[in-house]
Amino acid sequence: MRLRPPVALLASLLTVTLGTTLAVAPSAGAADGPGRPDRTPAEVKAAKKALAAAEAAATGEPSPAGVVRDQTLAMRDLMVAKDALRGDDRAAAERLLARPTTPPDNPDDPRDIYYGEDADLQTQCSETFCLHWVEEGPNAATPEFAATAFDTIGHVAAVYAAAGFRAPLPDEGQEGDTRTDFYLGDLDTYFAFGFCRSDADGPVDGSAWYAYCGFDNDYVNTYLAPAEALAITVAHEYFHAVQFAYDAEDDGWLMESTATAMEDVFYDDVNDNRFFLDFGQMGDPATYEYPLAGPSTPLDYLDFTAYGNWGFWRYLTEQHDDATAGVPNLLREVWEALDTTQGPNPLHSLQAIDEVLAARGTSTPEQYVAFADANQHPGDAYEEALEQGYPTAPNTLESVQLTRTVPVATRSASLDHLTSATGEVLPFPGSRGLAVRVDLGGSDAVRAAVTVHLADGSTSTSYVPVNPQGKGDVVVPFAADAVSSVEVTLANASTRMTGCGGGTPYACGGTSPDDGLVAEVRFQAVG
Repeated sequence: MRLRPPVALLASLLTVTLGTTLAVAPSAGAADGPGRPDRTPAEVKAAKKALAAAEAAATGEPSPAGVVRDQTLAMRDLMVAKDALRGDDRAAAERLLARPTTPPDNPDDPRDIYYGEDADLQTQCSETFCLHWVEEGPNAATPEFAATAFDTIGHVAAVYAAAGFRAPLPDEGQEGDTRTDFYLGDLDTYFAFGFCRSDADGPVDGSAWYAYCGFDNDYVNTYLAPAEALAITVAHEYFHAVQFAYDAEDDGWLMESTATAMEDVFYDDVNDNRFFLDFGQMGDPATYEYPLAGPSTPLDYLDFTAYGNWGFWRYLTEQHDDATAGVPNLLREVWEALDTTQGPNPLHSLQAIDEVLAARGTSTPEQYVAFADANQHPGDAYEEALEQGYPTAPNTLESVQLTRTVPVATRSASLDHLTSATGEVLPFPGSRGLAVRVDLGGSDAVRAAVTVHLADGSTSTSYVPVNPQGKGDVVVPFAADAVSSVEVTLANASTRMTGCGGGTPYACGGTSPDDGLVAEVRFQAVG
């Protein structure tokens, strides 16, 4: 789902409930179909929780914590879990997942879009998809807007196909044939730009599901031009339908961060997703009083942070810039690594990243520490950072001012998986060099980067080589007349997860055995 909360709501967006808090664990393997015997009490409880969250998401109601929910992932969790529901609960789940053209069996139908029993449905189809809309009632779209939407979907679909992505899977003929269906309706009432979901009774193959998607009927309640808002939403939501064709049950942070990245790939001049960077690891918690922003929240945490962490993909694809039809190959490779249609696939999102980066001759620790360091000086690390005003991630280690009489200092950080901590060291008159010695706790997932900020505004970054025990050092320039500061970034790039399926907000619903690793850095003025 492409979520667009108005700025007035940002203060309340302290925790945007998406998917994993529902304890409906995304699975990398094949899901059981509708014929599965009765579920365990734990599965039934999780499914009921998914139902409650989906009901709130469909109407724009806040979660029990008072926050906005993500429709695509809430509905994804419900569609996966609904087989555990019985009776009225199962009927409620089916109503929530029903299409805008499906008549309700309950007068209190909670769907976000329902056209009405006597609606005059308009339809236009291409070879691969159909767009449906009405021209009267609260969900009405004009013929001109529908024509723009049809052309936009066609363009986006053609580019994804040319880039080598799998097409959305055919459905069961709900609107007369098996082409993928898109609908227009009044979504911004629910602070949404669009959604994708499935009304299937189970996956088509492995954990791959067919999807249908919805877009707003006019996009007039946004600062963007309606055509721009439509374009980035189609790029985002269509990619959810593509993701569903590989593995609809994988990690929500990956689904939303890569879909948000695609907005910038397709429509680089719109730049609306710059807004989200303030909520990811680039962001500062103080900017919008959103405590999960910044480098101390794991990259794979599923919350509003997932939208902001599209910056991770921007960094990777600028370093690995090979593309097909203008779309970075790396993004396709990650989803291909998660494909569940060719047999059981045990990989979760972080393992897929490991696999793709290894095939490219690098590793997650190498790339993650470089990403964390780049976020401290985005202006010379990202192509559009200066033009778009990318945020600078905050330092989380106390600054160090060395002096002639106090030429040595130490700092340490407790790092959870896929987090980082940065601190600066300031030179003094007469200083010449700075020895940086690290003890990374013996973990090969923890790395250290040292960036020298020169007086002329440029930067120079080096990475601390370490021995098998995780200890190493490097000496960098430290003359006060040439150097304004030296920043050291400590990064825990562990992707190991245990207890998958436990309902946590992290990859595979698990926990990392490498959370809380302690890394230490010692600074000493030399020369």
